[in-house]
Amino acid sequence: MSLRGAWRLGGLLFIVGSVSTVPASLLLDDPPADWTYGLNAIGVVVGIACFLIPWWRLSDRWLSGLPIVAVPLIAVTVATSHYVFVYLYFFVALYVALVFPHPRQMAPYLALLAAALVAPFAYEEDFRRSLLWAIAVGPAVLLTAVVVGRLTAGLEASREAYRQLSDEDGLTGVGNYRSLISRLRHETARHDRRDREFALLTLDLDNFKTVNETQGHLVGDLVLAIVGSMLDLKVRTEDAVFRQGGDEFAVIAPETGRSDAGLLARRIETALARISSGEVRLSASVGCAVFPHDGSDPGELLDAADSDLLWRKRASVPSA
Repeated sequence: MSLRGAWRLGGLLFIVGSVSTVPASLLLDDPPADWTYGLNAIGVVVGIACFLIPWWRLSDRWLSGLPIVAVPLIAVTVATSHYVFVYLYFFVALYVALVFPHPRQMAPYLALLAAALVAPFAYEEDFRRSLLWAIAVGPAVLLTAVVVGRLTAGLEASREAYRQLSDEDGLTGVGNYRSLISRLRHETARHDRRDREFALLTLDLDNFKTVNETQGHLVGDLVLAIVGSMLDLKVRTEDAVFRQGGDEFAVIAPETGRSDAGLLARRIETALARISSGEVRLSASVGCAVFPHDGSDPGELLDAADSDLLWRKRASVPSA
């Protein structure tokens, strides 16, 4: 769940939970004191603040404040009005399960909920009634958090696995064109904020067509897989390799200027020149574009790198 979504969910639950207690209070045989409605107002104000204030621009650690505020607020409501309001703990359990679904994240909040559920034993004279509510509601609240949390964590894992598959080239294992554009957008925004450079290298294999024509596409696919692995080995840990399609690849090198990009390009060319298939020895032409000098968005950078690649190809062809 995104940070903005988490804050909006918290705001919605605060508002719905606070408003829902009003009709319930009016139907009680022994209505609570008027001042307890102030607790409802606090809940509504907190909920509205979650929507209006851009908390999502802050660290995600601030999200932990919502259940920490909600649980004592509910505990005071239960202590000063009626046990029926323990249903509000389900709202907290739902929020914790959706926003903090992993066991280590969830554990402190479950402990807080458990402490709130047994708190009436400390002040309630009717021990039997306290025990009844604790047995009736406590396990259900905690089980709700655990079950929904497991389902949410599983959904997140499935979504992440799908995202990785959708961003990965099935043949070579490097990023595909979709992930290249996404990463370029990310890097242009990041380097623009920091006023830094990064390099985009594009390359294609000069003799790959001969491999396909003389040895078949299965061998060609194997060569492409080897090229992808070779590129992954020759770039730095922070660099990213992508296959644009066919025999065209790209490398994004963060925090890299033109001089270092040139060194990286020569290292790639040298490495790929060692790959051969039968009697065909591969070679590669590498084009380079540097942000922000050669372009300020993915399209401009790709065009600049491809133009440089075409120029280098033409320059390498001996004149007649």
